[in-house]
Amino acid sequence: MKTVRLIYFLAFFSYIKCQTLQRSLLDAAMQHSNSQNYLEENLRDIISIMVAQFLQKSTYEEVQTIVKELLDFVEKCKSLKLNESPSECSYQLMATFLEHICNNQGMADKHVYSDCCNINNTARNKCFLLNKKDEADYREILQIPNLEQICEVNKENQVLVKKRYIYETSRKHPFLYGPTILAMSTCYETAVQSCCQEENKTECFQIKLQPIRKYIREISLRHHHLCEIGTKFNHKVAKAVELVLLTKKQPNANFSEIAKLAADIKNLHQTCCEGNAVACVFGRSQLMNYTCSKQAFLSSKITPCCALPVPFRGECIINSENDNKPHLSSLQLSRFTEDRFVCKQFTDKQDDFLQEFLYEYSRRHPELAVPVILRVDSVYQKLLEKCCKLENPLECYKHGKEMFQRVVHESHEHVKNHCHLREKLGDSNFHDRKLCFDDLQVDGTYISPHLSCDRIISLKEDLCKAQEEEIQIEKQKLLSNLVKQRPYAAEMQFQPIIVDFTQLVKMCCQAEKRETCFQEEESKLIEKCQPLLGG
Repeated sequence: MKTVRLIYFLAFFSYIKCQTLQRSLLDAAMQHSNSQNYLEENLRDIISIMVAQFLQKSTYEEVQTIVKELLDFVEKCKSLKLNESPSECSYQLMATFLEHICNNQGMADKHVYSDCCNINNTARNKCFLLNKKDEADYREILQIPNLEQICEVNKENQVLVKKRYIYETSRKHPFLYGPTILAMSTCYETAVQSCCQEENKTECFQIKLQPIRKYIREISLRHHHLCEIGTKFNHKVAKAVELVLLTKKQPNANFSEIAKLAADIKNLHQTCCEGNAVACVFGRSQLMNYTCSKQAFLSSKITPCCALPVPFRGECIINSENDNKPHLSSLQLSRFTEDRFVCKQFTDKQDDFLQEFLYEYSRRHPELAVPVILRVDSVYQKLLEKCCKLENPLECYKHGKEMFQRVVHESHEHVKNHCHLREKLGDSNFHDRKLCFDDLQVDGTYISPHLSCDRIISLKEDLCKAQEEEIQIEKQKLLSNLVKQRPYAAEMQFQPIIVDFTQLVKMCCQAEKRETCFQEEESKLIEKCQPLLGG
């Protein structure tokens, strides 16, 4: 697998641990019954998510008007039940929605979908997805809103507060999966109801909303990268990542269960990434029901999660701890380098055989990062491709163990070098480097839309109100856009721009006339950037 290094970023966001979030989920879950008709009862909100994620410029009222029309369509297909297999209704609903946009020229133009409407249905959906804009403008959504106003609205109409939250979150995070938005909206609703009863509302909101905001920010990035991996690389890469993650999380489960779940999760990601919120919520519910039905064979850590109602069950399982490492014999792993029938198994069922190797290696090495395990798997595959052509393959592939150890050692050295680099550069500048992609080959087929320096660089006064991690995101966006414009440029060419950006934010935030400072310094930074981008 040549794409192993592209998985680092995904692996970082794979199973985000947040004990405070778990408390938010439990608080919210205690106030909701385990409804058997969850999908039907929340259909309006689920469709709202889908509409807002595609029509990000639409007002709340405009979204609700379209939702009402789509609900009328759903009335014609009553087969959306959690105890039945997914029906065509959700896919017909999606097609009807996209057709609705294309039939409204003003709407299509407003959201830059006109070109998509001129192509056939198969390519149309992909075109719509490519036009989604992940603004990543976390500052707006992270700032504490007008608490008194929210509490006043909540007193009159609790439902409206939740629905507005779903709308705002969906349009700002167009790649965030529907089930997650539903779960977080209920956590938000519970926090509002609780804090509006408190004397110190501001402090209460800070404590209760911080884990929700942090989780949304991180999981949204993860979902976006999952979708990018699904579109840019073959399904084997996505399935391999899920298989390793599942094995590390559930090392006591047998191979057949892990392989089935890995395939199911990969397929669910594809559904959710297509923007079909109804099918995504339905699929997640089905997957979690199956997982809980097999909890005795999968993991002891998910038992408390399985007692929760939908949709909290899913988020809880995703954030649950890894199960305890089992006592395993070395024989099962040795057979991949010492058995004389290895080449026959590799030749007959290559994919299944390599998946089983991934499984056995992962459950014995939970301490290793996902990319390291995938690199070992890649080395093993190449080894067998070479050895199985020889007269005495066993003599060739028996050195596999030493090769695996070398990969792990090289990875550890790589980390040590970067730790040294971190000490040298400091925390902020260290994180801005292309650490996980330093020897990745440039994709020559990708052509980035041209962006001038004045469109890439944005220094605004509201950065002064941003938290450190939000500024970090702004710097990463800046670096990402610079790299897209000059993919062949040396890494250190970008560093002065990033360092200047950081220093200018600090300087202008301390200035008496902040706005003037930002305007003047932004012009200077744009001027400095222009030679780098050639204009």
